[in-house]
Amino acid sequence: MRIDQYALYRVDPNKAGKELWRKPYEQAQKEKRQIWIGFYRQIRIAPIDGEEAIMDIWEKTADIREVSDVIVLNRNGETSCFYADEDLPRRIAGFIRINTAGALVTLDTKDYQIDGMVGNWMAADEIIIDGRQFFLMEHQGYHRNIPSVILDCYGKKIMEACEKGFNQKIKEMLRGYVQKDQIKEADHNKMQNRQGLMNRLELWQKAYENGHYERSWESGMEVNYDAIDGCVNLQKDHPGKALPDVEKKLKKRVSVVKKLREKQIGIAKRNGRPIPKYLEEQMVREKA
Repeated sequence: MRIDQYALYRVDPNKAGKELWRKPYEQAQKEKRQIWIGFYRQIRIAPIDGEEAIMDIWEKTADIREVSDVIVLNRNGETSCFYADEDLPRRIAGFIRINTAGALVTLDTKDYQIDGMVGNWMAADEIIIDGRQFFLMEHQGYHRNIPSVILDCYGKKIMEACEKGFNQKIKEMLRGYVQKDQIKEADHNKMQNRQGLMNRLELWQKAYENGHYERSWESGMEVNYDAIDGCVNLQKDHPGKALPDVEKKLKKRVSVVKKLREKQIGIAKRNGRPIPKYLEEQMVREKA
């Protein structure tokens, strides 16, 4: 749900832009001061009632407003920024700068080459609609003598032949463009989620068919598959492979040490030597 609201920002005395404090707009422009949200802190935010415009907000904040404050108005997805001058609010651009990875165009852009357009272009104005930033590009040589071009922050050409800047008609067209792009993005995400679900189902099916090592081990021997539990069913009436004879007794284990002693005794007898006493005692103990 979209909420229309305004916010009032004031210069932060602990930031690098503290020189802006109570400075009229013309003086800030003359000194080329950067008016940027990073130098400010928010001191009020409130919803907008009815059809309140910037002058209504101007009057509403008269008791707390100071020169150099900035009013940010968000209505119907459109974000506009106004510098509090001595007498009137001044619309400003570049106060909010969306940090978009891979952005090619900013409000400081100059000498920009636009595909299909002749000459160099510069950013003259900007607008934010539903979180998307668009720039009005003017020809650096002819300026407003020829129609402007609207680009997004990635340099994509959105509109040509814009003679009156960001008027109401252009804003509505941009809002429709953003909504269409959002629907396309939502469909793309939905398709990706569906594909991810199909991939997980496919993996689950493979796991069900192949199973873990107990299932692989038992699958060739089990008479039925109602108990794949790591214990092979060894019923003799298995219709498939021959089952191992579980009744076959294991061979009795022979001691290696005993074999060695017997070998030593045999060698002693063949050579006519006396059997070592410790061997005789050991053999007697083992027989006992």
